Parts: sequence; C-alpha cells; structure tokens
Amino acid sequence: MSFSLVIAAIAITTVDAIALDEKLACGAPWNIAHTEGAPCKFWGKDGNGTHVHDGTCKKRDGFHLIHRLECITTSVDL
Repeated sequence: MSFSLVIAAIAITTVDAIALDEKLACGAPWNIAHTEGAPCKFWGKDGNGTHVHDGTCKKRDGFHLIHRLECITTSVDL
C-alpha cells in the first residue's frame, strides 16, 4: 500500500465529512469510525430546501450489517 493511500485513509476516518444522507453520516465510507453518540452532519431536505443537518449518531432498530448507526437531527444550518 502506498504512503498516499495510507494518509488518505487516515484523513477519511478522522475528518467529519458532510454525508449525503443520515445513514452515511455515521458510517462508511466517510465516517466509519463513528460510534453511538458521536456528532454527525448530512445534507437533508426540509420545507425550506436542502441544508446541512447536525445530529448525533444513534443505533438503528433491527439488524443492519453495514449501516448500524444513523444520524438523528438535532439542528439545521440554514
């Protein structure tokens, strides 16, 4: 594995990226290291358009092999 790939992998797991939806906000590929209670961000649509939703990672109900956590919105950046 090349040095640049190692650096990229570390950067991806340590930076809080704004994900495309609430499931990706707390899981692979951008935020795979997140655990329950970790802060998260995702692009979400609401009545006023598309905004960044801030939230907290929470376990989803049932068995989910890939996306065990989802981002529960606590505030919206307008």
